[in-house]
Amino acid sequence: MSTDRPRPLIITAPELLARGYSRRAREHAERTGHLYRVRHGVYALTSDLPTGPDEAEAILEMRSRAAARHISPGTAMWHTSALVLHGLPAHDLDTRHVSTTRHRPGSGSRRGENAICHNVDLGDAVIEVDGIPVTTPARTIVDVARNSPFTGAVCAADEALRRELCSAADLAVELEAAAGRVGISRARAVVAFADEGAQSVLESVSRVAISRAGLPMPQLQREFILPDGSSTFVDMYWEDWDLVGEADGSGKYGIDDGEVEVRTKLRKEKKRQNDIESLGNIFRRWQWEDYRRNRIVMIVREAMRIQESFGRGPGRAA
Repeated sequence: MSTDRPRPLIITAPELLARGYSRRAREHAERTGHLYRVRHGVYALTSDLPTGPDEAEAILEMRSRAAARHISPGTAMWHTSALVLHGLPAHDLDTRHVSTTRHRPGSGSRRGENAICHNVDLGDAVIEVDGIPVTTPARTIVDVARNSPFTGAVCAADEALRRELCSAADLAVELEAAAGRVGISRARAVVAFADEGAQSVLESVSRVAISRAGLPMPQLQREFILPDGSSTFVDMYWEDWDLVGEADGSGKYGIDDGEVEVRTKLRKEKKRQNDIESLGNIFRRWQWEDYRRNRIVMIVREAMRIQESFGRGPGRAA
């Protein structure tokens, strides 16, 4: 989820009434698609609803913020709801339900139509985000990593580390606190794999795909000094193969900019690539479509084979 995306705007029924929406007008606006009901008594203008790849995350954030108005003392936002409230990605995670937790006698969770309240002792691992009690970033990452798909948990952990919402030491403390709980081995694996050098969700999922294929892991954010003396960083670099890999996620070239701005950015990026290749490297790019079609490993592996045909790769002569 983009951290610079505007916060979802939610409106209560009394606030709509103050704007001139009677109950009948509100129900009509909902039927005709002008209002979206987030939960009972809470709405959003349909024109304000998020669209695109972050849609599910943004709607979960909107629902979580709405639910936070009605939670009882001692309850905190948890799991994926905590993730999105921290502005962290929920790629490949279940975003259908608002997740909260509070410690109470007995065990088990309470499930409603659109929300689940778990029974977890959070200790002091709760902070406030915009006045909403939320589990800390480190606790959130470990809880998500214990019972969610590995790839999605890595995306969230990479982003939390990159934005310095938590440190490796913070995550280690939460792992220790979670010792013996279900999924702790998986959580340890996620934390060990997480890397603050990943700059986007596409880079994170690419790293997981590369690792699962058994390919050597690249250096992240490798710096190059270009012929004109300036420096640049690349997403991934395999030094033995002189191979640069870049994950071109949405928005990298400012697709929302005007045509002239986009062309200027593309020319600059092409020059940057030529300068990096002039240092003896080869360049490979991939996009989300390549990930969805399982082509990233093929792109990297084929580039390595090309370089090996020229005598590059592990064990080459210095």
